[in-house]
Amino acid sequence: MQLTLEHQGAKYVCLMNEARSIAIKLDFEGPQPNHFGTDRASQAVLKLGGFTGDTKQGGSCNVDALKMIPHCNGTHTETVSHIVNEDIWIGHSAMEVLTLAMLVSVTPISAKATSETYRPALDDVDNVVTRESLVRAIAGVGEWKTIRPDALIVRTLPNTVEKCSLAYSSDNVPAFLTVEALKAINEIGVRHLLVDLPSVDRMYDDGLLTNHHIFWNVAEKTHQLSGETRQDKTITEMVFVDDEIADGVYGLNIQVPAFCSDAAPSRPVLIPAKRIP
Repeated sequence: MQLTLEHQGAKYVCLMNEARSIAIKLDFEGPQPNHFGTDRASQAVLKLGGFTGDTKQGGSCNVDALKMIPHCNGTHTETVSHIVNEDIWIGHSAMEVLTLAMLVSVTPISAKATSETYRPALDDVDNVVTRESLVRAIAGVGEWKTIRPDALIVRTLPNTVEKCSLAYSSDNVPAFLTVEALKAINEIGVRHLLVDLPSVDRMYDDGLLTNHHIFWNVAEKTHQLSGETRQDKTITEMVFVDDEIADGVYGLNIQVPAFCSDAAPSRPVLIPAKRIP
């Protein structure tokens, strides 16, 4: 099946039968990614009165009770409510069923090798995605010269399958984006940012979440919306984009449950898109 998508006056044919999820599979009983040393996502058989939600234990059907922390246990999408006092639920966000996205691959570098910045100040041990590398990768996708997609997906290199089960902690500190890189993303006009990192910000950042504030245009060190805040934007973290998926332009469908929460587990789906002359 094919679907035609029109974006900024250009038309694309989306090959729906070639759609690929870039969400990390969440295995409640096996290896799973983890951020910040939180508890693992878990499942348990529901037992209520005389009911047992397990057919193997004689129950009439299977019913699991799931426990997880969306921000830390795998692929998730979040709204500006992640950093402000107001309730802007992910389940109520007006995200398009299908939008145009660009996938680029970048290699994080040592903070010692760049003059770009972060708040709080970069340490020599930090590894960062820079504006320079991001702009170069974007320029390498020819479509960018004529059209600017609404979504940007950033794949970091090396791209190992271990990302699907890494435990990020003080012993395994992940890379993050520089302030300049995040500002470049805003300048481009990106509304939906997806990264294969556990956060666009440094893991231990004195609670500033500098890049989150910049992306949504919320004054730093505050938790209030303003007339300039971009409530229509989302951040999706901890995706995994297989090497078989080439850099380029895609249709994007971000699937989220109707949670009354600032974030929820999500399933972003990439759909190959070909521009119609």
